[in-house]
Amino acid sequence: MSVAAEQWKSEGFNLGLAQGEARGEARGETVGKANMLLRLFRRRDKTVPAYIEDRVRSACSDQLDEWSEQFVDGKSLADILGPDQPH
Repeated sequence: MSVAAEQWKSEGFNLGLAQGEARGEARGETVGKANMLLRLFRRRDKTVPAYIEDRVRSACSDQLDEWSEQFVDGKSLADILGPDQPH
């Protein structure tokens, strides 16, 4: 393999590695937010229905941020997450 090809291969690998790390960090942050919100729900309500846990775990980071802010004033899960019912 030529020197140029080796360099391109190395650059491609490093770019892929950096992108993978960034995605992993973002996913880890989202999982952490979901876990914290669920802990808060359990602390307040003692139990969290499975459909609520699924909804929280499948939410994006921005949605989790919004729900976390609503947790302060919300009196119930419906106040925080909205009136969605289980499927």
